[in-house]
Amino acid sequence: MDFYERMRELEAKYLASEEPWRQSGFSGPEERWVALRKPVADCIDRSGSFLDIGCANGYLLECILRWTRFAIDPYGIDLSARLVALAQRRLPAAHFTVANAATYRPSRRFDFVRTELCYVPATDEAAYLRHLLTNVVAPTGTLLVCNYAESLPDVANRIIPGAHPTTDLASRLTALNFTATFRDAVDPIKHRRIRIAILHH
Repeated sequence: MDFYERMRELEAKYLASEEPWRQSGFSGPEERWVALRKPVADCIDRSGSFLDIGCANGYLLECILRWTRFAIDPYGIDLSARLVALAQRRLPAAHFTVANAATYRPSRRFDFVRTELCYVPATDEAAYLRHLLTNVVAPTGTLLVCNYAESLPDVANRIIPGAHPTTDLASRLTALNFTATFRDAVDPIKHRRIRIAILHH
């Protein structure tokens, strides 16, 4: 089965839940969602447009609008038409599109773009990041690459087969010839560490 078809199959699991953070792909309680996702909002240092790649039901965008003091124009893309429809109902003022980020060429570019390396096959990671920086992130914009599996021993069981089981985002980006600064956070319950790489042109 195609990598992106496998990713699209996550739709059923997400939609089986009633809690909005679970519909966005998070399996823990809400307080852990906040601890592990709020650092994305903390990376926003000015007003502007924000694109969430793999937006699912739009809950992260909804939270970011609450968590940041800056004015944000929210956008989201996802492979799942059903999840995008749910996101549009959740956040009518936002702009949602069904699209594959690996080939996405928007009519505009964005001040902030959030993604994860596990959204593409391991062999495509470098090309994917170059594509985002060239075609999706604004010239003065910021690419936020999140890794919610820092130092976890069983990453391969948590991602789509074919994605790279990244447990050290800094080392992985260095291997791909990208330079970044980083923001870390720790899960207060399970003491998991997450890392966000901040990349500029």
